Formats: sequence, C-alpha cells, structure tokens
Amino acid sequence: MDRKRAILWDNDGVLVDTEKWFFEANRLELAALGVTATWAQFAEINLSQGVSLLSLSGLEGKDLRSLYSRRDARYSELLRTEELAIPGMLELLRRMREHCFTTGIVTASHREHFDLIHGRSRMLQHVDFAVVREDYPKGKPSPDSYLAGIKRAGLAARDCIAVEDSPRGITAARAAGLECVFFMPGGVGADRDVGEVFARAGSAEELEVVLRQWLRH
Repeated sequence: MDRKRAILWDNDGVLVDTEKWFFEANRLELAALGVTATWAQFAEINLSQGVSLLSLSGLEGKDLRSLYSRRDARYSELLRTEELAIPGMLELLRRMREHCFTTGIVTASHREHFDLIHGRSRMLQHVDFAVVREDYPKGKPSPDSYLAGIKRAGLAARDCIAVEDSPRGITAARAAGLECVFFMPGGVGADRDVGEVFARAGSAEELEVVLRQWLRH
C-alpha cells in the first residue's frame, strides 16, 4: 500500500464499553429527581440527537449545571471501578497501527473522563493522538470533532476512515467528508438507523477484515 491512510476511532462504544455506565450515571441522577429514564430514550436523545438525557429533568440555569456536575462525578466513580475494554480492541489497535500512516481517537468524552477510561486500558500506546471534547467547538453530530481529527492526521478526508457506533457519530464523520464503518460489538445497536456506510462489523475480528479491505480500497 503506497497511499498514506488514517483510521479515526470513536472511543465510547467502539474501544470501550462506557455507554452503559454513562447512561447509568444519567439515570441515577434523574431518578433522584423523580424522573424515570430508559435506555431507549438514551439511544434516541443522546446517541441519535446528540442532546443530553438530562434535558428530561426540565431544569435550567444553575440547577441544570449542578445536575451535570453530580452526573459527571457519578460517572467518574463508575469509570474507576468497572471493566471497560471491548473484547479484542486492544489487539486490533496494535495490529492496525502497523498498517496505517497514523491512527487517532476522536471522542465526545471530556479529558477528565477520557483519562480515567484509559488509565489502565493500555490502548493509548497504540494510537498517535486523541481528540477530546475540549479540542473542538461543537459536539457530534457537528463535524467539528472529525475535522479536528483529520487535521491532526495530516491527510485529506478521503484518506481517512471513521469507526463509529452511533448515528450522531456517523453523521459527524460524514459531514467531515469521511467514509465510515458502523461498529456494533456483540450486535448491540445493530438496529440503529445510520444510513449507507462503507461497511458494518459486529466484532473486532469482523472490523479487522473490513479495515484491511478499506486499506486496499
């Protein structure tokens, strides 16, 4: 392969199984206010629309900011105590880095949570850079995160591919001019409507096959 290529990995739901814990942190804080929240609502509001589930609280201003702070603290605690790595992804990161000009993580996670997530994952030694929420103006589904990732990769968008698990992430990557792989480890989220993508994969093994095909594409 003579052409330089880059893989831009989403983090939550692709490399690490954090979405369920983020949902749980939101659910528990809403429950403390007497508001019931379901995974289906989380999938639609957070993962598709890119809006916080905490919007169900009806709070505004200082009260809403305080709720966000409590949710973030609870999420941080869950990240410290739960096993997060998605099976096979550490090894896949290592193997794919050998075949790419560069690889990076493009995430909606804030730096504090990102550092907690990868404190013991050993994944960061197999990527060249990470773009976190503080590194760009607007979150997914805005293309800002992937535009920042493309810039860090130092390549044209046509030479990069995004690996995503959510509709808002796919929308963001497409808007930045990227081809996308829809990754649904273990089949979780397979029913999400993401439109046409380069390929779909349900495991690290399937994802490796797809990415190798793209590298030869």
